[in-house]
Amino acid sequence: MNLKLETEFSTANILGEVDALKKQIDEMRPLPEDVEGKVMQKLRLDWNYHSNAIEGNRLSYGETVAFLMEGITAKGKPLKDHLDIRGHNEAINFLLSIVKDSRPISEADIRNLHTMILVEPYDTKAKTAEGISTTKRITLGEYKTSANHVKTATGEIHYYATPEETPAKMQELMDWYHKLITNKAIHPVVTAALFHHQFVSIHPFDDGNGRLSRILMNLILMQNGFPPVVIKMDDRQNYYALLNRADNNDKWPFIEYIAERLQTSLELYLKAAIGDDINEDEDIDKEIQLLKMQLNGVAVAKEKMSKTAINRVFFENIVSLSLKIEEKLSVFKEYFFTNENRVIFIYKENQVQCTDNYPVTNVRLYNIKNLIKRDTVKDLQINLTFVFQEFKDPGNKFNLVIKIKVVFEEFYYKLISNDKTIISKLYHENLSFSDQTKIIKYAIEDFKNQLNLNQKSPKS
Repeated sequence: MNLKLETEFSTANILGEVDALKKQIDEMRPLPEDVEGKVMQKLRLDWNYHSNAIEGNRLSYGETVAFLMEGITAKGKPLKDHLDIRGHNEAINFLLSIVKDSRPISEADIRNLHTMILVEPYDTKAKTAEGISTTKRITLGEYKTSANHVKTATGEIHYYATPEETPAKMQELMDWYHKLITNKAIHPVVTAALFHHQFVSIHPFDDGNGRLSRILMNLILMQNGFPPVVIKMDDRQNYYALLNRADNNDKWPFIEYIAERLQTSLELYLKAAIGDDINEDEDIDKEIQLLKMQLNGVAVAKEKMSKTAINRVFFENIVSLSLKIEEKLSVFKEYFFTNENRVIFIYKENQVQCTDNYPVTNVRLYNIKNLIKRDTVKDLQINLTFVFQEFKDPGNKFNLVIKIKVVFEEFYYKLISNDKTIISKLYHENLSFSDQTKIIKYAIEDFKNQLNLNQKSPKS
């Protein structure tokens, strides 16, 4: 196997600079445990975030850190995005165990790492050879069984190894890798960068090839005493362009790029070793995201009590609620001589308490814009009352009154039954179906309790 090109690449000046940086750090060892831990933690978090973000993961940097460090999941983000982050982190743990064992990478290791980063099988969108949309089942740790060529931004097809070629291509890659790691004239950065490129060129799995290629590259670096390289999300286009140049046999620019990224990681170590701050702008963003996630557990009001807010709450929530309660209670009308359901507005005007009431049946026709004035907003209360008069038992006449109060506070409105708050909502929040169901259940329960209290036993 002719390794002339790899040997020539290994004599480049930038690789001498990389070795000099590593030597400078090695001479300062042993580094304090907290320094070593702090640098590796930062590199690892950066690696987890950026490598997944490049492949479309939607967790932010702060959300990634919160998930890995605190177990906090990001509200509204897909489960798969969290699984990808967790799987990638577990793959790094496995990678560290290989480094500790001081043994070469095997195809079995590659399959195991693939299983870890994808976590569980899933279906994804795909196209047949005829261009028809379909779905493909992504399996774990198994080489592809169908073509995974991709259409580039220019509309051209980028071809990878066919499923039939893949096993042989992977064997060739591993044979080449074993030759390189036993040749002292070839620099580990050259081996790592070219292994990354050749692995991606084969694209042996149906998914996860990009993340896995960066894991394997860093495994080779770390086996040689170097820290991992982090390829950042905002440099993705440059990274892809250099891989594309390597596809066209212009491989040195990609090797140089990886060497530059490695210099950044080494300089981070050096800064920490001499006591300098290693935080970056995105670390500040991380802290901001963590604080935001802490505040996510706290309700955030978007508006205060106003005529506009109360009107919206009434027409978007109270109207439908009152009609639903009336409908549910209507089955009891036949047991009473009269039934009257009203929406009552209680407010103050010129320091005098006033009431206006309207039938629930016509609630959709109300125009309360004139009723709710700027100076009455703070004193307004709306009562939904459902009155059943004269129970039809001549020997046991009684009335039942079901009342739901709607009270308006500075930042929220609440619904109260028998002096107990059932639901409390910020002004921008509507009553959900489950909220309305809960309130209706309270109304039915109140009806039952009053009935049991007033209805005499047939024996009495």
